[in-house]
Amino acid sequence: MGENDDYIARLELEIRYLKGLLDENGIPYDYEAYVEAAMREEPAEVEFPVLTAEHAIQFYSYFRGRKDVYVKRNAKKGYYTQCNNFWKTGVCPKKSGEKVKCQDCPAKNYIELKIPIILEHLKGTKEDCSDVIGLYPLFPDGTCWFLVFDFDNHDEDAVPSKDWEQEVDALRAICLSVGIDALVERSRSGRGAHVWIFFSEAIQAAKVRRFGEALLAKGTELESLKSFRYYDRMMPMQDNLPEGKLGNLIALPLQGQALLKGNSAFVDEFWRPYKDQWSKLLHIRKLSEAEMDAFIKS
Repeated sequence: MGENDDYIARLELEIRYLKGLLDENGIPYDYEAYVEAAMREEPAEVEFPVLTAEHAIQFYSYFRGRKDVYVKRNAKKGYYTQCNNFWKTGVCPKKSGEKVKCQDCPAKNYIELKIPIILEHLKGTKEDCSDVIGLYPLFPDGTCWFLVFDFDNHDEDAVPSKDWEQEVDALRAICLSVGIDALVERSRSGRGAHVWIFFSEAIQAAKVRRFGEALLAKGTELESLKSFRYYDRMMPMQDNLPEGKLGNLIALPLQGQALLKGNSAFVDEFWRPYKDQWSKLLHIRKLSEAEMDAFIKS
């Protein structure tokens, strides 16, 4: 029996012990009734604090990606690398109709990600959501500071949303069972979710991805799932970057406009946004490389 099995066995013993105490003292309990009652509760309204530069700094300490380059969402719902030469006549190839990726453009001059830009994202004052930002989690040296699992319900009409939510809950449960803090974010569209795990140090992406695959495997094993049908991908998606490449981007949560609708928000086990989003984020424990190594070996 491995460490994870021992941990689960201890939890089961603790549950039986606590149920025994309730029985001895004549205290009734009904877990299903508790769940139903909790689901009937009105969700607390999300608090919107007065955001400052300090919030942006704290935010980046968790969602830490490359600062030398980032993307913004435009009115057409696409994401574009921010460049000082973008659409400049005689400089930007796109302006003259050439099809070239920004990372391959000889005229690229990336704009640095700074605190005021993050703050604009968090405030979300632009109605067209053009202040939404995304970043590249994989650094040129092959390290990253977080792992994120992306779940999507691509066909909401054909498949009840509860199915993909259950898969997210399964991953959340396995993280909880092995003592890993994971934060679930309902996506901007409300039809998907991200599961975030943050690190206390920069870790090689190759190891991070092995860790992510081990978590998924453990999730299917313990939660009786044949597979994660709605799991789309994990980021970072690569073990390392070819020279000059950027890898895949991820849009950041807590965007002001989406948060008003309860999306781009961190949600509890009943899929209700936490009232205090910031307190929830700042109390998430970051995973160390030593802990990751121990889980991979288990």
